[in-house]
Amino acid sequence: MELGSGLATLKGYPFEVRYSDGSLVRARVAADMAGAAYAYFSPLFSGVEPDIAIVVADEGDWRSRQPYGLPLFNDDAGQIRPGVVVMPAASGSFWTAIGHDIRGSSPRGYAKLLGAYPDGAGGLNLQPFFDLITVHELAHAFEVLGDLRLPTFWLGEIFANLALHAFVASRLPESLATLEVLSTVGAGSRRLGARMRAEGFSTLEELEAHYTGGEHPMSALNYVWYQYRWQRLVARMFEVDGQDGLVRLWECFHGADRFDPGEVTTAAVAALLRAEVSETLGRAVRHWR
Repeated sequence: MELGSGLATLKGYPFEVRYSDGSLVRARVAADMAGAAYAYFSPLFSGVEPDIAIVVADEGDWRSRQPYGLPLFNDDAGQIRPGVVVMPAASGSFWTAIGHDIRGSSPRGYAKLLGAYPDGAGGLNLQPFFDLITVHELAHAFEVLGDLRLPTFWLGEIFANLALHAFVASRLPESLATLEVLSTVGAGSRRLGARMRAEGFSTLEELEAHYTGGEHPMSALNYVWYQYRWQRLVARMFEVDGQDGLVRLWECFHGADRFDPGEVTTAAVAALLRAEVSETLGRAVRHWR
């Protein structure tokens, strides 16, 4: 069955919106967020207006290899639209695992999470953070459907995080702490970093080889740890380059293959980024470990 097919429809947006039974409130939040970001991104990204659907799904309607709760962008053939942004309608075991991961590696950091994302009963509620991640997945729609020819998967993730950070900093500055606390705590935990490097993957080359599967697929929590680090990187980049850095990244790769097959290396991508996009970004990629 097509992802989102058969679900209720919410009208009034420049894209299709579908949602599971009982998820109207969350669908409105996701659609409002995506609508504001859609209007922000299109003028920046060559006037692209991707043909997408926002699908807010409960666990029973979730159709993905990703664990329930981890948002995604889907551009598989045969979907209800060329691109589908899929958001969870509620929390689940995956969000709980994120909290446990940080609580076990950084009790002080976990206390900061409780302060930033309280559930009202002494526990953790990451819903406000994941509401913002709608924008990250929307940025992938602009990337994929807007002919942004990024040479690596990891650069696509950096682009989406930079787009998210730029949108929040420019249009929702009151939500910047909501966006940043989780990644600051996760990226700042030395114990968590040491465990990921010892038990999982940590380099950009390893991510490229193992995120999409293969013999040794990356765990979802390992991937989230990369996301913490990318979010901190784009925050540093935005502080130096502002919105112009995001536009330069788009213009560098829009409609153009900058590398021949077999020539894509981290060092080569870093050199191009440093020369044409951002000194901060290029240097961070070059020295990533």
